[in-house]
Amino acid sequence: MASRKVVPMKKRFRPNLALFIFFLILIYLGVITWGYVNKKHVSIYEVNTTNISDDSPMYGMILRSEEVVQAKEDGYINFYHAEGSRIGAGDIVYTLDQNGEVSEMLNQLQDSGKNQESVTAMREVTASFQNTFSLSSYSMLENFKYDVNNILFEKTNGNLYSNLSNALKASGKSKTFTRYKSNKNGVISYSVDGYEKYKKTDITPALLDEYGKSTRQQLQTTERIRSGNPVYKLVTDNTWTLVVKLDQEYYEKLQEADTVRITINKDNISLNASVELWDQGEIHFASLTTSRFMERYINDRFLQIELNLKKASGLKIPNSSIAKEDYYVLPANVITKGEKGNGVIKQIVDKEGKISQQFASLGNYFIRNEKYYVDDTVVTGGDKLMIHDTGQQFTVSDKESVSGVCCVNQGFSQFRPIEILYQNKEYTIVSDSTSGGLTAYDHIVVDPSSLGDTDFIE
Repeated sequence: MASRKVVPMKKRFRPNLALFIFFLILIYLGVITWGYVNKKHVSIYEVNTTNISDDSPMYGMILRSEEVVQAKEDGYINFYHAEGSRIGAGDIVYTLDQNGEVSEMLNQLQDSGKNQESVTAMREVTASFQNTFSLSSYSMLENFKYDVNNILFEKTNGNLYSNLSNALKASGKSKTFTRYKSNKNGVISYSVDGYEKYKKTDITPALLDEYGKSTRQQLQTTERIRSGNPVYKLVTDNTWTLVVKLDQEYYEKLQEADTVRITINKDNISLNASVELWDQGEIHFASLTTSRFMERYINDRFLQIELNLKKASGLKIPNSSIAKEDYYVLPANVITKGEKGNGVIKQIVDKEGKISQQFASLGNYFIRNEKYYVDDTVVTGGDKLMIHDTGQQFTVSDKESVSGVCCVNQGFSQFRPIEILYQNKEYTIVSDSTSGGLTAYDHIVVDPSSLGDTDFIE
C-alpha cells in the first residue's frame, strides 16, 4: 500500500475584531487617565449668605444700687408686693405680728383669690424650669419654689392689704400687727447674696471666678425672724453694670468703642451697653452699663454674656480664596458715558506726534468711596485722561492693592473685590453690597494662586 505524505496547511491569519477594540479602549483610557493626572485641577466654592460667631462666653458680675432693709423687731413677716414690683416711698411693704395669726388669714385670702390666670402663669414658670434645669444645678429647685410662690402672690395681691384690714377688723384683731413702709422708691426683691455693697473697686479676677459659687438667700419665710435680720432688698436705680474680665484681643477691640452690643445667654436677650475700660495691674476689665431689663435680672448676680465683637452676617467664603490685585484709582470726574457704557477719554500720541482722543471702556471696574477702580487693561501709569466738566487733563498714577476673589460664573476667571466684615482661621464674612462684588450663589475659585484673571475654567 502506497504511503501518503501529509502536508500541513498554513493557517490563514484572521484578525480578532474584539481583541482589537479592547486594545483601542485600553489605550483610550490610558490617555484619559494620563491627561487627568497631569491636568491642573480647580476647586470651586459656591458662595452663601450666613451668620458666623466666634465670641467666647464670659461671666460678668452685676453691680446695682441696692439697699437691704432689716427687721426692727422679732415676729412673723407678711409681704404685700410681688417680687420685681415697683414701690413708692410711703407704700406699706410688710406687716409683722407676734403669733402668726395674720399669716393664716392671708393664706385664706390668697386661696380665695386664685384663678385661671394664676394657673396659666404657673405653667409658664414650670415649663421654663423644665427647659433649664440640670442635676448639676440642684439649687435651682429652691429658686423654682419661690418663683411659683411669687406668681401666686403676684396674681392675688391686688387688694390684699385692704382685704386683710377688713378681715382683721371683723375678727377684732386689727391691732395685733405692725405696718412697715418704704422710705424710698424702688424695685423690691426678696433675696440677698452678700454682694449688695460691692463697688467697682472691689472687683478682682478671683471674684469674677466665683460665678458658680454665688448663693441666693431667700427672705420670704413662714418662720419667725429676729430683729436685725434682712427682710427685703430695694433696688433704687434702673441703671446697672456688668463687670467683665477681658483678654488682650477683646481689650484692643473695645479701645475705641463707646458702646457695645451684648447678648445675655440665659435667655438670649441682646442690648446695647456703654463701655468703660480699666485695669487692675496687668488685668483688663470692662464695665458694661445699661438701664434696660434691670427687673428681669434683679435676682441674678453673675450672668454669662457674649460681646458680639466676633460675629457678622454676610457672604461666607474660604480664606484660601482671597487674592489681591492692583487697580488704578480714578476720580469720578474723568468718567464719561459712551455707547458701550462707562469709560474714559484717553489722549493718544501716534508715531508722528499727532495727538488725538480715544474712548476706552472701563470693562471690569468697581466703585468705592466715589472713586473708580480699573485694571491695567484700561489705563496705565502716565496716561492722560480728559476731565469732562473742565476739559483739563488728569494723569493716571495712583494704584491700590485690592482684596478680592476669582469668580467663574461665566466659565472664566473674573476678579471681584470684597469688603471683609469678619475673619477667623478658616472663613471670611464679606459684604453683599460691594460695588462690583459678590452675591449669593456665585461660584469662586478656592485657590486662585494657580489662575490668572480671564483664565478659562474647563
